Amino acid sequence: MTPPATRALADRLVEAIAVVLMLAMLGTVVLGVAFRAAGAPLVWTDELAQYLLVWLGFVGWIIASRRQSHIRITVLLDRLPDLMRRTLEIAIQLAIVALAAILTWQAGPLIRRNIDVETVTLPFPSAMLYVLLPVLGLALVVQAVIEIREVLAGAPRVRPEPGARAP
Repeated sequence: MTPPATRALADRLVEAIAVVLMLAMLGTVVLGVAFRAAGAPLVWTDELAQYLLVWLGFVGWIIASRRQSHIRITVLLDRLPDLMRRTLEIAIQLAIVALAAILTWQAGPLIRRNIDVETVTLPFPSAMLYVLLPVLGLALVVQAVIEIREVLAGAPRVRPEPGARAP
């Protein structure tokens, strides 16, 4: 298992990144609204807010995976015998690994195809939208492996209440 101090540090780092992205997006939107209301709109605020929203979505995906708080319908899963339930849980985590592998594998070509495509209003390439995909893919694989190890070790699956942190 991952040492608790390492997990806590990683969680705080990802949450801090989410806070920075959220504040940057909020600041960008407020700036855009204020300048638009003053009759001197800034053309780049909408595009930057869109990029920040996508990046925040990626980071949120990592946080939800770490907290085990993605929406799951467990009516069938909860009624299965222990061995079948654990087997299905491992299959679900392996499917997440497969999705993460596809995301990571496709990130390179996406970045390469868009490295020389300029954004409409910002001074950086469109590839910036995809630079977090390899990080996301790696984070999802690591989290899935941790969950598979926990299932194999017989650790009970604790589902946090909505809004609560996973233990």
